[in-house]
Amino acid sequence: MQSALGPIDVLEFSPSPTGPITHAAQTSVADVMAQFELHVLGAVIAVQHVLPDLRQRGDGALLLTTGISSTIPAPFPANVGVAMSGLRNWALTLHTERAPAGLHVGTVTVASGVIPGGEADPDLVGDRYRRMYERRNRAEEVIGDAEAFRAPAGRAQVPSAAGR
Repeated sequence: MQSALGPIDVLEFSPSPTGPITHAAQTSVADVMAQFELHVLGAVIAVQHVLPDLRQRGDGALLLTTGISSTIPAPFPANVGVAMSGLRNWALTLHTERAPAGLHVGTVTVASGVIPGGEADPDLVGDRYRRMYERRNRAEEVIGDAEAFRAPAGRAQVPSAAGR
């Protein structure tokens, strides 16, 4: 495909979670592995395919999508959160490592349903990616209201030492 279209300038990676999305206490190893394989290992494989050419040219961008559970603990998508936080960490680490060599790595964290006409309308998300690629001044963007997720997570009851 590269011979027909030319060199790849940007990789955008944003799979949607598949399979069961589990609450924290009901999360199994299989539940975590399925999401980890999709989001983290899928991103690593995709990046491995384009990184050699981007490094050789000293230019390009890797834009990876995460969900709000990558930054805010939320019990309801616990298995997705494990994968998303791993992807976010790897992406930001890759950004730190590769930015001096001209490669921009960024994440777009979606804190909303991706619904046409909504705050995370697919066209608006695409515009955010385009701006990240053009400006290359931020390693992380958030779409939606992250604070709306923080409040329910903050109300979770954490057992006290006396109650154990």
